[in-house]
Amino acid sequence: MKKHWLRVSMGKVKSILSVVVGLLLLGSLIGYSGQEIIPDVPKPDAGFCGVTKEAFDTVPGASALLDIEVEVSWDDNTVWIGIISVDDYNSLEKLGGNSDGEIVSCDSRIDFIAGGPSSGSNSKFDWIPDGEEFHIMIGSLEEAEEEDDEDDDDPWPFSSQKNPQSFIDEFNVTVNYDVSGGWGAIIVLFAIEITLVYFTLLDKS
Repeated sequence: MKKHWLRVSMGKVKSILSVVVGLLLLGSLIGYSGQEIIPDVPKPDAGFCGVTKEAFDTVPGASALLDIEVEVSWDDNTVWIGIISVDDYNSLEKLGGNSDGEIVSCDSRIDFIAGGPSSGSNSKFDWIPDGEEFHIMIGSLEEAEEEDDEDDDDPWPFSSQKNPQSFIDEFNVTVNYDVSGGWGAIIVLFAIEITLVYFTLLDKS
């Protein structure tokens, strides 16, 4: 009697586990999509670039267990956005800014992880994060106005004065992301599901 009850109970447990694993497998295949809007992103002056002071370290990286695809877009066609590494950020010469960002030269040699000046034409780029810390760099597509030659004739100390460089405007950024199970997670869940179904059918036979 006990053996029969135990066999029935184990059969129910296997059936429940099979359903749970099946739902997890389905969720891994379908994935999850979301959107985040970042308002009031500071825009640097023409001819200059801005970069975030703090590094971002909360974005998980894509792997065998997790697939992450990100699309970044913005509503200002006079700027571009790029993702840069912490090492590249540390190599930049800081020219000013505010509490949130630094003004840097756009002539700096940067190996962009994603985006960059070429993204300005479409105001968007795709990115697959790798889990490493990163900074966000923003550049203006507008050319800086040339200084009046008459300023060169100003007497000292006016000839040596420089205008402080900072951010002049704001724009909005939209981040769309798709998250799904990686190939490793799908294979493991599929193998578990097949095993549970096999033993469930074996118990019923």
